[in-house]
Amino acid sequence: MGSLMPKLQGWGASDPGLVRQNNEDTLFLDEELGLAMVADGMGGASSGEVASALAIETVAAYVRRPPLEWPPAQLLEEAIQEANRRVLERASSDPHCAGMGSTIVAALWRLPELFIANVGDSRAYLWRAGVLTQLSYDQTLVNELRLRFGLTEEEVSSFPHRNVLTMAVGTAADMTVRTHELRLEPGDRILLCSDGLSGPVPPAVLAETLAAEAPPEDLVGRLITAAKERGAPDNVTAVLLRYL
Repeated sequence: MGSLMPKLQGWGASDPGLVRQNNEDTLFLDEELGLAMVADGMGGASSGEVASALAIETVAAYVRRPPLEWPPAQLLEEAIQEANRRVLERASSDPHCAGMGSTIVAALWRLPELFIANVGDSRAYLWRAGVLTQLSYDQTLVNELRLRFGLTEEEVSSFPHRNVLTMAVGTAADMTVRTHELRLEPGDRILLCSDGLSGPVPPAVLAETLAAEAPPEDLVGRLITAAKERGAPDNVTAVLLRYL
């Protein structure tokens, strides 16, 4: 008997949280395509939902039918740049959508290689052998200040404008996509989430939850519950990928 082909098994869920009436997060998971994403929209009325859905739809369509034969990392980056153009176009042509935008964090895999890309503060984490590592880069004012001026974690947590983004999909033509590549090892878990999860739930609790031996859907449910136990002031979205 040959060994089974390695695969990433995933599950995703989204919850409005305990404060917001509507859910402006969008998630995507297609194991056959090898693509998972979380986007957190913002904007007046319901245009945040429009921005996050449009960003996700654009990236998925681009990855399904790439115009050129790009390597995976470049394909993911080009797809997100295309999403930026589409969201900008919609925001400028539809008065109801003026000023809308979205974060995005995406994982594209060609096993055992995994490619991560993000804009804004939706995050990707790797849980490996008990250790949780953030793979994405927070494009926020407070993170830029922390890196530039060496702010401590304590100063960061009390910073008044810590949720201000320095970059988002659909807010400017010139957008920087942050990328990360890694080679997966059996037992690895990848978590993609909106700041509705990473904001209220500390990394130690995320790590402890991801360490449990349970199906991905159970773990995602526990993560959302952990955010709700801490007030869930924002929409909570998580996609968990497990490398078998």
